[in-house]
Amino acid sequence: MASRSSVSIGIIDLILSEHKYMRDEYEHFKSVDDEAQLDSRVRKWIAYISLHGHKEEIAFYPNVEAHLKDEKKGGHHLIEHGIKEHRELETELKKLSEEPNVTWKQIRKAVAKLMHHLDEEETDILAPLRTKLDEQVQLELARQFIHAGQLASEKPHPELSKDPKRAPVENIHVGVVEKQ
Repeated sequence: MASRSSVSIGIIDLILSEHKYMRDEYEHFKSVDDEAQLDSRVRKWIAYISLHGHKEEIAFYPNVEAHLKDEKKGGHHLIEHGIKEHRELETELKKLSEEPNVTWKQIRKAVAKLMHHLDEEETDILAPLRTKLDEQVQLELARQFIHAGQLASEKPHPELSKDPKRAPVENIHVGVVEKQ
């Protein structure tokens, strides 16, 4: 686990860096000619995206909802919508992960859901939070987010709750069981 002093990036920039990796990795897929290499990279990408979403539900969304209460759409609605989009994306990622060989058609379906979610989250949640969370809060949330990676699953779980109060607990339970 990262110690308080070892985390030097705030939660907003940490999440944005993970979003950038997801986008960059998809762009890299386009240059991969070897089907076995593409299949392997896509499966690692699925695990990365799944872990990222579960970490957000465990350590980020529950801690920022109150900071978004004065936004046009309201904090609860934004978080609930974000979790709903996670489940929709996880449905596509699960289908993709269950394919014996990944197909571009299925990759594109997952990417469409992913890009839509990332764009909305960056605009509706991350941008407003940049000015609402001071540096110390951002660093603490980043530490918690990193720690959540030790608890969270690397698999898509579209069956998990869409309820912002139940989702963190279910995410931790599923992740801990898988890691035993």
